[in-house]
Amino acid sequence: MTAENESPETDHANAGSPIAANRIQRQLKRILTSPAFRATEAQKGFLEFVVKKTLSGNSEEIKGYTVATRVFGRREDFDQATDPIVSIQANKLRRALEHYYLTAGEKDAVRIGIPKGSYVPTFSEHVGNRLPTAHRESAHDIVRLGGAWPAVVIRPFQNLTGDPDLDYIAIGLTTELATEITRFQDIRVLIQGPDDRGRREVDIGARLAIDGSIRKDPTRIKVAIQLIDLATQTQVWADTNESEFRADRVIAFQEEVARVIAAKMCAEFGVIARALSIESKNTPPSDLKTYEAILRYYAFGANFSKATFFKALEALKLAVAKEPEKGIVWSMLARLYATNYGLELYDADTPLDEAVAFAQKGVRLDHANQRVRAIMSYVLLLKNDLSRGLAEAERAISLNPNSLIMMAELGYLLTLLGDRKRGPALIRKAIENNPYYYVIVHHALWVDWIRRGDDEKAYAETLHFRTPLLFWDPLIKAATLGLLGRIQEGKKAGEDLLTLKPDFSTRGRVLIKHHIKFEDIFSRTIEGLNKVGLSMEK
Repeated sequence: MTAENESPETDHANAGSPIAANRIQRQLKRILTSPAFRATEAQKGFLEFVVKKTLSGNSEEIKGYTVATRVFGRREDFDQATDPIVSIQANKLRRALEHYYLTAGEKDAVRIGIPKGSYVPTFSEHVGNRLPTAHRESAHDIVRLGGAWPAVVIRPFQNLTGDPDLDYIAIGLTTELATEITRFQDIRVLIQGPDDRGRREVDIGARLAIDGSIRKDPTRIKVAIQLIDLATQTQVWADTNESEFRADRVIAFQEEVARVIAAKMCAEFGVIARALSIESKNTPPSDLKTYEAILRYYAFGANFSKATFFKALEALKLAVAKEPEKGIVWSMLARLYATNYGLELYDADTPLDEAVAFAQKGVRLDHANQRVRAIMSYVLLLKNDLSRGLAEAERAISLNPNSLIMMAELGYLLTLLGDRKRGPALIRKAIENNPYYYVIVHHALWVDWIRRGDDEKAYAETLHFRTPLLFWDPLIKAATLGLLGRIQEGKKAGEDLLTLKPDFSTRGRVLIKHHIKFEDIFSRTIEGLNKVGLSMEK
């Protein structure tokens, strides 16, 4: 693999900087030695390498291949298409820089950034204490796109403990929450600093605002959150998080709270998506913005009805035509195609090969997006390419290992792809912390209990699946009731299955194998169905 074969991310050049090189070098040293710069030694080496190359006038040498071989020790036959080490580490480096400039480096005069779409650093002057650079750019993007992606402004959290020495906890919560929401990439994040007080949030492109406060008693600390719709000045949602107060766990506490809040607000079935879905429900497809097209998929995923499927299909096809450079839109279209292929829901031309092509395009355009990687993993599951599917799931996890937004879905994929220990554990952790998780993941937990031979717990899992328009709902009930010897109840579930899938006797085995890839689980499923009178052609 030579340096000529690069992904689009490596092709940009630095536009140059009016800032003196010695000031940039001092800023680099300040970042690298700061405890607030949460980067590994390899990521620090990455930053130092690209800054020095740029300052020496050799930014054209900054390629994925060069970084991989010179910084990360890859061999000369390194292939970026199969080993995304550089793009993954670049994404983590961007987050570490963002965290630094939101905390210790908030007032630094020189800003060093690694813009998305490039490994070549940029250098800019920071004036005052307004929105950090990355967030000012996000605000500009919101205005330029005419609101194509929703934006939320996080206002400074209030310290209501009465102890000014605890201001750092409120500041840290603001930073962690901004970082966690930004990682999901659906919601644009702005931070309101002290100098922004009094400005109208709508003037900087925000539709929603997050207010927060901390309170404390002698042993516990409590965080309260409100989500405000700035268009109507009404409270959309509120929540609290409470924990034992320990000085040695403040950072861990801030991270845990931020992950939980971000998941509740930003997950597919979270507060923001549900609120905005209602608003755009009656918008004609041709008038939908890109994010609203994705909301149409969420509406389909909530009930799997025919009407929502075709609305999502039309909206996403129009969206990829409007914004063909957006990887997430191609990936969501791939997900819709793959879902219809794997479940044989509706009479639409959604072949798996096209789903694969769309998913691959999504990865090429947005390879550091956790959800894009997860969708690629799901498509590969249906394609029976389990080793590559598992690798994609692992790549997705590596992009944000503790994200509660994606944790349940990634656990679902790991379980169906054969990781029988970590997959169910991730699902259960997500369910425990995020009430807006995707109920489909109970199918994977059912698979795990069937594999273990614990049919009572498998049946309990079927009661949480709650997708009455999907044939899998009565299928797993019928199979489990058959294994439990509850034949009459199982036959009733079998009748419901045949109502949803009249051709199940001929297509059943194929449909089951789309999502159950291992013979021990498949055999037990067939055994349970046979016991309640559901026989299928081989």
